[in-house]
Amino acid sequence: MKRNSGLVVVSVAAATVAAVVLGGTVASRRVPHSESVAAAAPLPPSTGVPATTGPTRITLALRGLGKGQPPTIPYLVGREVRGGAGGPVRIPGTEDVLEIARVNSSVLALTTNDNGWHLQRLNANGAKSITGVNHLEVNEDRSGAAYAAYDGGLPPVEGGTVYADSGTSLKSLKLKTGWNFKVLAYAAGKVYYQSSDVLGSGATWSTYAWTPGSTKAELVKTIPYLTKLSSDGKTAASTLLVNNSGSCSAINVVSSGVRVWKTCDYSLNGFSPGGAMVFGVPSRDQGSCASAEAVLDTRTGRLLREWKACVQNAAPEDYEHLLLVVSASGASGNNTQYGIVRCAISTGDCELATPLAAERLLLSA
Repeated sequence: MKRNSGLVVVSVAAATVAAVVLGGTVASRRVPHSESVAAAAPLPPSTGVPATTGPTRITLALRGLGKGQPPTIPYLVGREVRGGAGGPVRIPGTEDVLEIARVNSSVLALTTNDNGWHLQRLNANGAKSITGVNHLEVNEDRSGAAYAAYDGGLPPVEGGTVYADSGTSLKSLKLKTGWNFKVLAYAAGKVYYQSSDVLGSGATWSTYAWTPGSTKAELVKTIPYLTKLSSDGKTAASTLLVNNSGSCSAINVVSSGVRVWKTCDYSLNGFSPGGAMVFGVPSRDQGSCASAEAVLDTRTGRLLREWKACVQNAAPEDYEHLLLVVSASGASGNNTQYGIVRCAISTGDCELATPLAAERLLLSA
């Protein structure tokens, strides 16, 4: 399976993450109906959308897949970070690993234990830790990562810190007001993050953009419920509502906030390199894994490909290939084997990028 160059990663989370992030504010809105993808305001013509052949929807069975090369983007096997620039790096300790990233010569690992979440920064100078970090985002060329931290003590303290991490140095923005900070994207030189005005239910959420080195952030008024951003910062996936019946998502123009199209079939949560395609999982998924991974045309909302499987994690490897962490048994569990699968968007063909194993597998942020 031939691969193109120009690599970038967008972490694709389960639809339930959006429900946690948006809380009660959006959940009180109306139940999603049967409306599927519908055009509203056109974007410029798509570039980078491959012509597709074969069936649109494909059921994945890991047993019997051919074997390909290991992933070219960073990934985790057990506690060892592989792939990307540099050799294998082992994450010390026994804490659960939630997310990983490779930034220049450093490895970042988000871990958790009974005392909360911690970000481990691993490089040639040793290991350092930042407490209260809940999520990682990397920029397009992996020269920087962004994350937010808050005081994890009790009682909770208002405020937090947003970081831009080059792997060797940190830039930060200290915030005295706001709760539930979470970085959404590091795109076009800016860190986009979200926060709420109160800690509990009834919160109002706002999105901000911060240029590392600046002493303040700017409010993004056009898209308050932004969830993911294209690498050029021009196109956003946003959440319209979340409740027990599912969720609805939209594609918006960042400069104006104009909605291009919306869907209640998929929770949109990542873009391809260049932003021509958007990824998502079925909006009504409520299990421990996503029941499918979908690829749609960002401009039109047309479904290009959907792979049905128990998908734990997904990320684009390049313009043509999507990597999926998939359960071999179709369900998650302690005795289940997993594999990283490489799938071609144009043909739908898939191959194993790693052997099946019971070890923890995770694709980079």
